[in-house]
Amino acid sequence: SRAKEAVSVRKAYRRILRYAPRYRAALAAGAVCVVVSRLLMVYAPRLLGEALNDLEQGTEAGVAQAIRHGWAFFGVSIVAAIFSIGMRRFLVGASRRAARDLQEDLFAHVERLPASFFDQTRTGDLVARLTSDVEAVRFSLGPGLMYVGGTLVLFPVAVASMFQLSWPLTTFALLPLLAIIGLVRLLGPSIMRRTREVQDRIGDLSARAQESFAGARVVRAYATENVEESAFRSENEGLGAETLGLAHTRAVLTGGLYVLGGSAQLVVLWYGGNRVIAGDLGLGYLATFMLYVGMLMWPMISVGWVVSAFQRSAAAMERIDEIFDEPAEVPLHGEPTALRLPVQGQVRVEHLTFRYGGAAEPVLDDVSLEVPAGGTIGLVGPVGAGKSTLLALLTRIYEPPRGTIELDGVDITRVPLEELRSAYAVVPQDAFLFSTTIEDNLAYAVPEGLEPMRAREALALAGLDDDVAAFPRGLETVVGERGLTLSGGQKQRTTLARALLREAPILVLDDCLSAVDTQTEARILEGLRVEMRRRTAVVVAHRLSTVRHADQIVVLERGRVVERGTHAELVAAGGWYADTYAAQRLEAELEGLA
Repeated sequence: SRAKEAVSVRKAYRRILRYAPRYRAALAAGAVCVVVSRLLMVYAPRLLGEALNDLEQGTEAGVAQAIRHGWAFFGVSIVAAIFSIGMRRFLVGASRRAARDLQEDLFAHVERLPASFFDQTRTGDLVARLTSDVEAVRFSLGPGLMYVGGTLVLFPVAVASMFQLSWPLTTFALLPLLAIIGLVRLLGPSIMRRTREVQDRIGDLSARAQESFAGARVVRAYATENVEESAFRSENEGLGAETLGLAHTRAVLTGGLYVLGGSAQLVVLWYGGNRVIAGDLGLGYLATFMLYVGMLMWPMISVGWVVSAFQRSAAAMERIDEIFDEPAEVPLHGEPTALRLPVQGQVRVEHLTFRYGGAAEPVLDDVSLEVPAGGTIGLVGPVGAGKSTLLALLTRIYEPPRGTIELDGVDITRVPLEELRSAYAVVPQDAFLFSTTIEDNLAYAVPEGLEPMRAREALALAGLDDDVAAFPRGLETVVGERGLTLSGGQKQRTTLARALLREAPILVLDDCLSAVDTQTEARILEGLRVEMRRRTAVVVAHRLSTVRHADQIVVLERGRVVERGTHAELVAAGGWYADTYAAQRLEAELEGLA
């Protein structure tokens, strides 16, 4: 409804203006420039009209007076222009700095949102809100305020000056101009609604393009370029239709404004011309009136544009605030409890049951296990058994129930997130790399600076030293978006080296060697066994040879612990582990024969 939309707009404006106090000095200076420049603009036509009246006298004294009025008009115009420049400098500058702050605040908030938010939100839509929506909001704090403020000063002062010259002529001139208010109220809600739809479509289009570009190799592998083009074309046509609808509404508004403004000028020319012919009004005053009507036309015409832009800004701020309204990760529950330093790395999971939001069945069901400080535990099981979910709960990527996971005897839900996660070095299943150099990706784990000797050791442990040596630019090799230029195994080993560089007491490996061959895996594991003697290690693996030397191996199936023990004990037990190990061993032998 219109009332609901009005409330929504007011709410959005209040949220936009929360950035204004940061730049109150610039906004105040800009406001002063708005007032002075508009007052001078209203005063200038009076000087020009007086000059015309002086010339109409046809005397030398009249000509001399006209010249003085002309020079005064020129001087006032110059000063008005100077203040107009200041107005733009202060107000537009403040709006750009406020937009910068809004982008930074939005980015910082997104960085602190829980993993569940990213599970349901498309990256392209987030990028659209961070860019095009923020730019739309910027208008409200800069050009929008400038035009609205200018109109609020210029309109009443100009109208007062017109009434002073001739109230009947002013009344006739204002009738078409006042009709503009009704036109804006009629079309404004439609512009707001269509603007929101356009912004949503832009987000959809950005998401479609981002996914297609990120999955370029998959697209080519399946030869689905035509499918992607068709999907993009469909999204783009939808955006085009919404944009055309918005443009049509704006065109009706703008056209109506021009018609009404032109009508006002026609009325002044007709009625004022008759008054001049009758000798009741000087020609200079009629010219002043025409200048005032022309001066009022731009504010009236700009009202439509400003209203349209404000509607777009409000719609954009609504989309941005949908992100701000998302709750950030809870840093801790209850009173904060600091970990005892140095962290030993003892991990205990007790009766852990966890389900994702809205899911009927739990992903983990009454899971209990314990890893002593410096010990190594292997987590194995069929796909979908809950292994990666358990790792995510250990680091509170997802929130575990209180009292179910402890680190060194402390409930992790009571440990501040930054402190908790600093105890872990994680190699995720998805080997993500930033689109920069190998060196920069490695340094991501050590903000204090990458030591060349330590980097070489980490590369050797990860089995990546020979690969890096073979690259023409070595560590300066740019890996491309998400590590596109590296093989799957090289990406995994780079993320492993990055984690090894982080001096954290707990090492978490989530199936991080699945893309390397068995010989490379064996060589890496041999080196890692030495490294893991000084850390607690939690290792998820599909290939059971990865965990055969673990102190304890836990088999998960459908979220429950079905087996636990050492490698030898589980092989002797004859369960899932023994069957899978035998099958994988046979597969490896056949590959060796081939």
